[in-house]
Amino acid sequence: MGIRVHSNGPTGLVMRLPLTPNRNHQQTAFAGSLNALCTIAGWGYTYLLLRELSRRGNIVIHRSSIKYMEPVTSSEIYAHCHEVTAAEKQHFLEMLDDKGQTKLDLAVEIAGSSGPAVSFKGSYVVLPIGAA
Repeated sequence: MGIRVHSNGPTGLVMRLPLTPNRNHQQTAFAGSLNALCTIAGWGYTYLLLRELSRRGNIVIHRSSIKYMEPVTSSEIYAHCHEVTAAEKQHFLEMLDDKGQTKLDLAVEIAGSSGPAVSFKGSYVVLPIGAA
């Protein structure tokens, strides 16, 4: 698939995917590849948040939904997992410390010509090491 980290900063994590190995018969990005890219962007964001908070855990996706608004034809495709608020980070940390597990709801978008081409929502759960 060729998924790679593009950037990580104050607005969130951006992962990228080349179109060529992920092209369908219509010469656009395969929906399954776009879904995987968005899922991995959310997983990666959760991983980096755990690292930032000096915590560990097994990250699993609990549920997700995805909307495809237009075909994706860019030679490089970028999925942006948006940063969560300070309050959401605090809740994430409190649940992890109090209960040993926590949940994080994330939004990921792939840009299109006049707005999002793909909109993904994922709920990631962090479980104690060895519990997943």
